[in-house]
Amino acid sequence: MLTITTCLTYPELPSNLLPLADALTRDGIPTAFAPWQNRPKSAFILPLCAWDYAAEPEAFGQWLTEAEACGQRFINPVGLMRWNMDKRYLCDLAEWGADVIPSVQTSSENEKLEDILENRGWREAVVKPVIGQSGRGVAKIRAGEVSLKAGDYPQGVIVQPYIREIETAGETSLVFFDGHFSHAVLRMPPQGEWRANSAYGVAVSPAAPPEKAIETARQILSMLPEIPAYARIDGTLIGDRLLLNELELVEPALYLHTAENAVADMVQAVKRVIAG
Repeated sequence: MLTITTCLTYPELPSNLLPLADALTRDGIPTAFAPWQNRPKSAFILPLCAWDYAAEPEAFGQWLTEAEACGQRFINPVGLMRWNMDKRYLCDLAEWGADVIPSVQTSSENEKLEDILENRGWREAVVKPVIGQSGRGVAKIRAGEVSLKAGDYPQGVIVQPYIREIETAGETSLVFFDGHFSHAVLRMPPQGEWRANSAYGVAVSPAAPPEKAIETARQILSMLPEIPAYARIDGTLIGDRLLLNELELVEPALYLHTAENAVADMVQAVKRVIAG
């Protein structure tokens, strides 16, 4: 049996995942839903809707440990998910050669942030919680005007230069199963907004990224110690260059409803994990 975990903050399964659950069940993988905080006992777990783990990352990490110790298996490797929960993974990917937006990890003290902006020559920058989800806590800062509340960022922040192209190009999300490209969407912020997250009114539409961008995303996955069963790579397209914003391996929206082949692709990825 497989459980797709939701969370206590958002306990209801999104309707766009029901076709996946139905397809898995028809293929002989009975699928249920439960908040991760309820510690489901199924043999296999797909934490696609654990959308509140950033509020209690220690508890989420403990659940991963306990479930794995009990012999339960996650569709993506636990080691990869732990690494991906902490946005310092962006610094790792940059060291490995990925084309990542320059990223600096630091505390959220305003003086330190001002120093980074001055030393890097960034007039505007974006700060992200080291452990965060769905754009919560993501803010734009300007040199000489930084005024964050340190208590809002208990694990510190990642600082990146503000990429103005996202205002006009949006963010392209490429979805891969077992390292193979499946489909992509364009996430376009509304006018006057720059955060490409659902909480900020982003418009989502199917996309056909250039082959060079797909290959860049594929190369990023090849840098990982293991190929994940599912992955979403978010980047800003500047021409045909894909500049990596985020790599999502825990609970990404996979936009399965936007591509005819997407549900079948994911079912096959899940079946390979279960068969292995």
